[in-house]
Amino acid sequence: MLYGGDYNPEQWPEDVWARDMELFQQAHINSVTLNVFSWATLQPADGVYDFSRLDRIVKTVTDAGLTIVLATSTGALPPWMSLQHPDVNRVDEQGRKMRHRERHNACINSPTYRRESVALASRLAQRYAHEQNLVAWHVSNEYGGFCWCDNCAERFRDWLRSRYGAVDAVNDAWNTAFWSHTYHSFDEIFPPSQLGDTTSWGNKSVLPGYSLDYRRFYGASVLDSYREEKAAIRKFDPQRPVTTNMMGTFPDYDYFAWSDDLDIVSWDSYPAHDTTAAQVNLRHDLMRAVGGQRPFMLMEQTPSRQNWQPYNSLKRPGQMRQQSWQAIARGADTVQFFQLRQSRAGCEKFHGAVVGTDGGNRTRTFREVAELGEELARVSPRIHGSRVERGGVALIFDWASRWGIDFSAGPSRSLDYVREVERWYAELHRRNVPVDLVPATGPFDEYAAVIAPCLYLMPDEVSHALRAYVEGGGRLLLTSMSGLADEHDRLHLGEAPVPLRDFAGVWVEETDALPPTTIVPVVFDDSVAADEDADDDAAGTVLCDVVHADEGTQVLARYAGEYYAGTPALTFRSSRANGGVFYAATFPNDAGVRRTVDALLDGTTARGVDLPVGVELSRRVTDEGTVLTFLVNTTDRPQHLRLDLSGTDLLTLSAINAELSLAPFGVAIVETTDEPSASSEVAHGSVPTVAH
Repeated sequence: MLYGGDYNPEQWPEDVWARDMELFQQAHINSVTLNVFSWATLQPADGVYDFSRLDRIVKTVTDAGLTIVLATSTGALPPWMSLQHPDVNRVDEQGRKMRHRERHNACINSPTYRRESVALASRLAQRYAHEQNLVAWHVSNEYGGFCWCDNCAERFRDWLRSRYGAVDAVNDAWNTAFWSHTYHSFDEIFPPSQLGDTTSWGNKSVLPGYSLDYRRFYGASVLDSYREEKAAIRKFDPQRPVTTNMMGTFPDYDYFAWSDDLDIVSWDSYPAHDTTAAQVNLRHDLMRAVGGQRPFMLMEQTPSRQNWQPYNSLKRPGQMRQQSWQAIARGADTVQFFQLRQSRAGCEKFHGAVVGTDGGNRTRTFREVAELGEELARVSPRIHGSRVERGGVALIFDWASRWGIDFSAGPSRSLDYVREVERWYAELHRRNVPVDLVPATGPFDEYAAVIAPCLYLMPDEVSHALRAYVEGGGRLLLTSMSGLADEHDRLHLGEAPVPLRDFAGVWVEETDALPPTTIVPVVFDDSVAADEDADDDAAGTVLCDVVHADEGTQVLARYAGEYYAGTPALTFRSSRANGGVFYAATFPNDAGVRRTVDALLDGTTARGVDLPVGVELSRRVTDEGTVLTFLVNTTDRPQHLRLDLSGTDLLTLSAINAELSLAPFGVAIVETTDEPSASSEVAHGSVPTVAH
């Protein structure tokens, strides 16, 4: 596996480079990511390029026997470009033209930016594609943000013409008759900023379909820019993988739209001091899903502390190792850090690094990095390229529904799309039930159950995919705020959830929004098998749908409070075989989620593993049928496990037979040889590889 991370030697005198190479070798680091933010050095003036310093850096790294992930350096503009070509500078949502600012500072639709970024990527590929130790290309860095300039307005109008053809079709899609917003020409349409399509209360959208389309347009523009740089690289390097680093549940762009253009998904994992293990795993699984369930690159993590959280706590002894193996267990085929050497100045000067300002190897961080490097050098050949066991349950993550909910003025400011997805993931994680994150369009066929939290936007493509799944005998769980609107955020007309009304077997008459501290008790029917750890404190939160159940629809739980006491809170409408649709009329609390998942999984093939709280079990399967069971203790206390598992722990080479003890933040990888189950079989793609 690649082991290393971001190295920024341009920030340091050259006389420290050789010592850095020695330290990296001591830490078993085998790869460095170079040139992430060097545009101003590589191109000091218009039409002038200087690669001499980068040449020396590449030679230093190559002579040290390390491999290179080479970035195109287009994530931050050089100041001269901002001054000489103002079209590269963004306009913010308040209409203010930027002068230069921080990184991610380019208007992605600037003709100058497109021309110069492609030219730089092309020159880099032409110059360095012959390097034998180059293993991957890294385009830009953590794409993010938006621009509302006049140039973006022109491109947006072109995008609308292509999508809708006529302005009347735009008016229909956005329902512009509302508040006299009807457009008679594309020239009347501007980016929906705070100068235009935003309410004066709550910063919500006046026409949510308008804001949705601008979000789609801008994301497509960013992707198009990435494609242009990739195409420039491909002219000189037809083989090495090209990627850009993503950021988990980052809201700005729909990462599923990038799946076909990333040779391998890479992402940057930065949990805060209070981020739960389930929240970390959800993001690993989401990034793996963007890559078609293939292995991904853990492009960045901190070896010690971060720099931008309100409280930048240190990782505790052993925690960096635990989080690294946790990522591998969920599909990472690299372990990389930001950063390898700490910056001397700048806004990230307090961010952790493998080599600190002491410039030596005596710190706890360095020792832990070296110890992990030794383990990876020894063990990773047994793991690299294997596939994460496919989930028995699919959990839908839909960026468009998230945007639609965020843009809507109502029904509740307490409604948080990601938090609602996390509720369901956390319960599956607690049970160690294999789960895959999937887009709203599927595919779903191989899963015993599909959970669709807050699937607010339900266009025909999505409803057809879900109907086909249920018709085939699958189990689908819908929640409140599901199936309410089409892709333009126009409410479906009829009894909600309109697109799946017949399959759900219920209709929603009205929806109550609860104040933040208010809950409504929910009582489950005795027929619902309960997890032995479940309590009787189930309740609804945030929203409560007042639901009417059709004849033949089972009522599994009812409200026990408010004027709608006694009405359904959870229902099930059966279809073919063991399949059907569950409808959760509220967002249940932890106890309610447990009981709901009990009902959803009862009688299915989805199986979990009962382990102490805080211990995760994940499996990866090799092409030869070897099963690698990862047991990760995410807590700071020792854990003793009893489980039906025997084999060899790859980390300690000790025999495991039914019992196992894990130290605080401890990890075991138990290797057994079995035929993988049908649900475990999935193709995997090309991942950067390097021999230690």
